Amino acid sequence: MIFVTVGNPTQSFRRLLEAVDAMAGGGIFDEEAVLIQSGNNPDFKPQYCEHKSFLSMEEFIDSIKKASLVICHAGAGTLIHVLQAGKIPLVMPRQKRYGEHVDDHQIQLVEALVDEGRIIAAFETEDLPLAIAEARKRAVTVISQQKPPMLDIVKKAIHKLI
Repeated sequence: MIFVTVGNPTQSFRRLLEAVDAMAGGGIFDEEAVLIQSGNNPDFKPQYCEHKSFLSMEEFIDSIKKASLVICHAGAGTLIHVLQAGKIPLVMPRQKRYGEHVDDHQIQLVEALVDEGRIIAAFETEDLPLAIAEARKRAVTVISQQKPPMLDIVKKAIHKLI
């Protein structure tokens, strides 16, 4: 199963959702099922993927564990769960210029995690096919248990916000 998650920010992220659905229709995932957690995108109706607007935390973590590939936004909470599960996600950051977020902090987080080799990035929808191919190659790699410094920084920032 391919698991796609856009978290729960109130801004739309149709750019990623529509691209994944179109690629599923085009056969990029072969016969593998695609589950999309579509968040606050109530008018998103995929043609080729299963979807739920929101998942319970248990369903969310279970979907990450079961997935052969996780495609997600660059929300810190999402990334922590995916990385703790030992996955190398394909990450598309929400961008301010598309109205997907209030600023470009997700781009900054993605750039830092790419530098550490922890994720595969796709900044634009045109980047997705190559990023999917790379992520599938690296999906079998188990991430070392040594925590990278970026995870501690993100974790501390989240705890400050809470």
